[in-house]
Formats: sequence, structure tokens, C-alpha cells
Amino acid sequence: MSISGAINSALTGLKATQAGIDLVSNNVANSGTVGYTRRVLLTREDVAGGRTTGVNVLGAQRILDTLLQKQIRLENAGAGYTSVKASYHYSLDGMFDAPGATGSLTGLMSSLSTALSALATNPSTFSNRTTALSAAADLAASLNSLSGQVQSLRQTAEGALGAAVSQANSLLQQIAQVSTQMRANPANADSPGLQDQRDLLIDQLSQLMDVQVTPKQNGVVSISTTGGLLLFDGQQPVTLGFDAQSPIGPQSFYDADPAKRRVGTITATNPQGGRTDVLASGMIRSGTIAAYIELRDEVLVQAQTQLDAVAAGLASAMSDRDLAGAAVTSGGQTGFDLDLSALQNGNPVTVSVTAGGVPRTVTFVRTGSAAAAAAATASGNGVIGIDFSGGMASVAGQIGTVLGPGFAVSSPAGSTLRILDDGAAGTTDVRGLSGRATVTALNSGEVELPLFTDGAGVYTGSYENGSQLAGFAARITVNAAVKNDPSLLVAYTPSTPAADTARPDHLRDALSTRTLSFTGAAGIGGSSAPWSGTISEFANQVVATQATNAISAGNLDSGQKVVLNALQSRFSEQSGVNIDVEMAQLIQLQTAYGANARVMTAAKEMLDMLMSIGA
Repeated sequence: MSISGAINSALTGLKATQAGIDLVSNNVANSGTVGYTRRVLLTREDVAGGRTTGVNVLGAQRILDTLLQKQIRLENAGAGYTSVKASYHYSLDGMFDAPGATGSLTGLMSSLSTALSALATNPSTFSNRTTALSAAADLAASLNSLSGQVQSLRQTAEGALGAAVSQANSLLQQIAQVSTQMRANPANADSPGLQDQRDLLIDQLSQLMDVQVTPKQNGVVSISTTGGLLLFDGQQPVTLGFDAQSPIGPQSFYDADPAKRRVGTITATNPQGGRTDVLASGMIRSGTIAAYIELRDEVLVQAQTQLDAVAAGLASAMSDRDLAGAAVTSGGQTGFDLDLSALQNGNPVTVSVTAGGVPRTVTFVRTGSAAAAAAATASGNGVIGIDFSGGMASVAGQIGTVLGPGFAVSSPAGSTLRILDDGAAGTTDVRGLSGRATVTALNSGEVELPLFTDGAGVYTGSYENGSQLAGFAARITVNAAVKNDPSLLVAYTPSTPAADTARPDHLRDALSTRTLSFTGAAGIGGSSAPWSGTISEFANQVVATQATNAISAGNLDSGQKVVLNALQSRFSEQSGVNIDVEMAQLIQLQTAYGANARVMTAAKEMLDMLMSIGA
């Protein structure tokens, strides 16, 4: 190698070590900077004429495991999802309280049971009557309050959704701005600083929703959700919108039909102006946004349904009279007759049959119109609506259609419903026919009493103006007439003796022994079938379910955080700045710099010597 070649090699070596020292200084300075990834210097052997002439500095490169980064973003979305879910479940559990606690739902239920037992023991005592009414009022007020708190949580979730959507829009705009800088100059495409800025923004976006990133040309990326929503195509982002609704109440639900929707939805408008309802398409599946959607539209709706079912159970247990079918035979056919004259709109009729050896139980409800019948059938409460407006022949025809061939359904007289098997064929059987009718009068001779009412009206479970069950916990109250005249807790006729125990016994047993069916939509014991038991047992199940849900959500959140922290630790080990490693690298660079400088000095001395010989 010539002296000039040695000088050139040493000079490029000095430049490379200077660039390396500059890179180490940046690594050390940003060791605590969020989103900064460690850089290393890329160099390449400089070759000319088949000979090495020095070293060429290509630039800085980030130390980054893109597969690990992708996994972290998905788990980051999962952590945002579980954290929000756990927080709301803890709030729900705190609202419903532990079974038996003072002021809890089950505690107040127990107080009412105790007060009614005392009334049944000594019904003539005025204090026992007022104590029972006070306990009933406290329980109704608790249900009102709990319903309000549930809807307040839904309103909070609605507001949080709006804030999260605004934050996502801001992040997408910032990502687009950084990408514009990267496209503007080819040298910027490989800029570690711009790449770090972009990745930090994407990481923040991944807390809100489940994102996946696809590299494109010129250093830019496209971003979409795992549900298929394209958020950023590498040039322009979509614009996310949210039409927050207020106030949100028990009958405020999401629907893909804008005319029926009573809560906000997220829309995505692409650069060409096309709009997509993100919720209708299920395009966001994780992150805090998905959690708020699920809480607002599912978890809290189910909590409200549980409260409504408790309220409905209280009202029905005390006001509804059981109707038993009478066995009947016609020729070789057997079955049951049931008088439906006492049924109110919303009252049920239950038929138990066997066809082809397969048992089946069907619950019908009385409605006053075809629209109400359709609403009952579509309610998700496991019932089939029957329109009574066309008379008993029409009622029999509708029920017969549901039961199918093999059953003879008719109305032999008046309001009587008759259901018979197929007689000698022996392929079908009618095992039972029963109903439940709401007693609306206060002292007409029935021990049942509408102690709890829907505002000023009696609760029957009607579907005439929407489901009466929806939001009933917010409206339940103690019958004003009974509050004004506590003697009605005992007097079921105008001449009932003050010490008569028939009605107090019924009210007491309604809480402790009467078995009711509760809507499967409450999610107690599974959502596919109604849960059966006493109202007190159901209330205990509701409270216990909320406690279990809170524990499960908390455990899931803790597990998700462990996974995320482990991945972030691995990422930090690979891509984070380690001061000890950088100091070791700095020593190597200092040594290399000194060696290159020594080569330059030696070359200078050699040139000086040659110059002196020439002189």
C-alpha cells in the first residue's frame, strides 16, 4: 500500500470512528427516552480497482425485532382492553355489594323478608304493616339507584369512546405528517429518528385498537385493524367520527339501523369520502375502544337486565296468580283446558309437550297486537308472542302453528284454550298446560297484591309499547294506594279481619318459596335458557355473578400485564440502550480512533523523511 493509500484509509477510519462516537453519544443521551431504539453504525469496505481503499459509512441502523414489535402491539391492545374491563367490573361489583351486606341488594331483600314474616305472624299490628312497607320502599329505591348507576357507567363509557376516537384521529394525523417527511426526501426514508417517531405514535394507537402494520416503499407503512379497517394507506389516514348520545337510558341500545340506534357509533370516512359503520362491521376487536363498546352494549346492558329481572320478579311474585290447566279427554285424545280470561298483556302461558319422544316446553305471552307479538318473540326472553286481538280462534291457531302437527289446539268455549295430543297414534303427548295472571285489583278476593308497581301502573310484562321489562328497575315503586292504606297488606276483601294471615302469608312466601322463571338475557346460569328459582335466590345469584365477573376480569388483566411486561422486557434487552454496552463500545471506538491517528502520524513522518532526503 502506498503512503497516500495509507493516509486515505486512516482518514476514512477516522471519519467512521467519529460517526460511531456520535452514534454512541446519541444512544447514551436517549437511554431514558420513550420510543428511542438503540442504533449501530453501518459500514462497508471501500474497494477501488480490486483493492481495499478504506471504509465507507452507510449510516445508522436501528436494532429492532419487528416480529416482537408486532406481538407487543397486539398485546398492548389486549392490555388496554382488559384494564378498562376490569375497572368497570370492579365498579359494578362495588355497586351490587357482597351478599348479606348492610344496604346491599340481598341485604335489603332479607330485610323485606323479615318484615313480611313479622307481618304474617301478627298482621293486625300497625307497626308491622308500616315496617313492611318501609322495607319494600327501601328495596325499590335501591333498585332505582342501582339502575341509575348502571346507566351512569354506560354514559361514562359513551364519553370515553368519544375521547378515544378523538385521540385515535390525532395519532393518525401525526403518523401521516411523519410519513410525509419520509416521502419528501429519499434520505429520510431510512432516518432512525423519523422511524422512531412513527413507531411511538403507532404504539400509542395500539392501546386504543388492535392494529397491524404493513411496510411499504420509501420507508412508509400502512396501518389497519385485525378486523379489516384500513386506517392509513401510507399517504392519507381515514377520519374517525363518533356521534355521542345523551342521555343514555335503559332503552338506549346500539342498532345497525340508524333509525333504531340510541347510542353513538364509530364511523370511518376514507379519503375518497366513503363511510363505514365500524361497529356494524365489527372492525375493532381489542384495545380500550373495543372494551368501551362491549361494556356499553353488552356487559352493562346485561347488568341492567339483571336488575330489571329482580324488579320484575318482585312485582310478579306478589301480584301474579297461578293458573292450572284441567285435564280433559276428547275421544281417544287427552290433554288440558285452561281459562285465559284473567290474562293481562304480557302474562305467560306455558305448554309442556312431547313429540316423537322429545320433550319440549314452550312459553307464550299474551299481547294485544301483531306488532307487540313480534316484539315479544324477538325480545330474547325465550317467549313467543301471541296476538289476542283476533279472538280465541286466532289464538288457538297461532299456538297450534308453533306446536306443529300432532297436536289439536282449539277454543271449545269462551276464553278456554284446549290442547290435545294425537290420540291413538301415540306420537305426541301433552304433559302440562298452565298460566300466570296478574291481579290488578287490591281487595277483590284474591290474596295476590300488586305491592310493587311500574310507576302508577301495574307491572304485567307487557310488550305493547316496547318491553315493559326494559328499565323496570328504574321505575319500580311501592303501590301508592297501599302506602296510603297499609291495611291493604292484610285486607284482600272489604270485610277481611284485621288478623287474617292469608295475604301476609302469600307475600312472605312470594319471596322465600315461590318459584319463577327469569329471562335468560340476565345471564344467570347461562344465556340460552331461563333461570328458575325464588326471587331471593335470583338476587343472590345476581350479586354473586357480579363478584365472580369482577374476579375473573381482574385475573385476566393481571395475566395480560404479565405477558405484556415480559415482551417489553425482551424488547428492551434487544432494542433499548444499555449504558455498560455503550461505554464498552466507546472504549473500542477511542482505541480505533487513536490507531487511525497513529497511522496518519506515521505516514506524515515517512513523508517528512522522504522530503528531507530530496532536500
